[in-house]
Amino acid sequence: MKKIICSLLVCALASQVFANGTAEKTADTRSNQPETVTIRLVHYMGEQAKRDALAKMIEVYQKDHPNVKVDIETVNSSSYLASYKNYIAAGDMPDILFGKPQNLTEFVKAGYFKDLANEDYMTDVLSILKDECTVNGGVYGFPIDAQVKGVFYNKKMFADAGVQVPTTKDAFFQVCDTFKAKGIHPLIHPYNFIHGVFHELDAFFTSEAAATGNGQVWMDSQSGKANLSDNRMMHEALEEFNKLVSYKDPGDTAVDQPQGIQNLAAGQRPMYINGGWLMGDVMAAAPDGDFGLFPMPWSNNPKENKLWVGIDDCFIVSASTKHPQEVHDLLASFASQESSEIWLDTAKLMSSNTKVSTENANGLIQAIKGYFDTNQIVSKSLVPDYTSEYSTAFRTQLQYFVTLDDSQRNVDTFLKEVDKEIASIRQ
Repeated sequence: MKKIICSLLVCALASQVFANGTAEKTADTRSNQPETVTIRLVHYMGEQAKRDALAKMIEVYQKDHPNVKVDIETVNSSSYLASYKNYIAAGDMPDILFGKPQNLTEFVKAGYFKDLANEDYMTDVLSILKDECTVNGGVYGFPIDAQVKGVFYNKKMFADAGVQVPTTKDAFFQVCDTFKAKGIHPLIHPYNFIHGVFHELDAFFTSEAAATGNGQVWMDSQSGKANLSDNRMMHEALEEFNKLVSYKDPGDTAVDQPQGIQNLAAGQRPMYINGGWLMGDVMAAAPDGDFGLFPMPWSNNPKENKLWVGIDDCFIVSASTKHPQEVHDLLASFASQESSEIWLDTAKLMSSNTKVSTENANGLIQAIKGYFDTNQIVSKSLVPDYTSEYSTAFRTQLQYFVTLDDSQRNVDTFLKEVDKEIASIRQ
């Protein structure tokens, strides 16, 4: 009996020692595991194709960084500036934000954004995109694509109507009139979307302003150096925009960007003056569709009509991020060959990475590359936009302008009203 008791005691003691040893090893293992880190990334991408591409890129990053969680937050593109100001006021800045540095100069000057000029992931970014991310000598954004604005068109509808791609201003409006005569509204107007209204103007305005020596027209207005109503080129550009608006129908004031995308995909109208960001969703909705692109003409000299190129999907880093290494590694992963190709294939947008080939890309990207190769492009950085509330004020006025009937729209009156609005903000 004593032997049995002793044996039980020995077994119990051995079990206790084993358990203690296992616990210590488990504790050691846990202490050696990297701490879970959460990065907050805020964007205002409205297109599903781009959101899908971003999700795939994050998956690539997390393969090598399983301890990092990327928390995605989406804000409304029409009110993102207010959202960013609220983050700052609450002391709740995300690690990474979305935006265009030259439109966010007040944030840059206040020191809220990190200068990325010397980051290794900026090495292979197209130089014209770096230019648009530059404010006061610093580079405050990492763009992942080379965005374009122009006229996206349905090739079949053009062929059926017997029209050719126009290369001059007069030829463009002749195409519009040909469709109108056939009972087809020529243009998709997303006039319920404040930025969609501006894109319709900016698609040709940037090329016109750069070519006529008016690159600082928005900045001169914002600073009070000059009024828009005194600028001849501004009058000419707004008269052309006014003519574009004349092709609307009453229902266009209720059309937002997603509806415009569906309308183009469905072949309801032949042309959509907007940015390349919409084409991923268009092609997803119409995989057998055949779409093209051409610069929106402002001149009757074909050589002067150039394709708008600038940034759209651009990541900005908070200067106060508590996870600078993880943020760096995430953006470096986004800049990699693998992620750049994911963006190209999924978002259907030309990568900002100069080392990514477009050889096997879709026809639309091939067309964009053709404009790059022939230097028929104009950099948005040459004509910086209004910033912050000045931008919102102008776009709000422009959106109101398009709601008016043809007999009520007057360019002189519009520009004088904008001048008053800009002056009131400046005071």
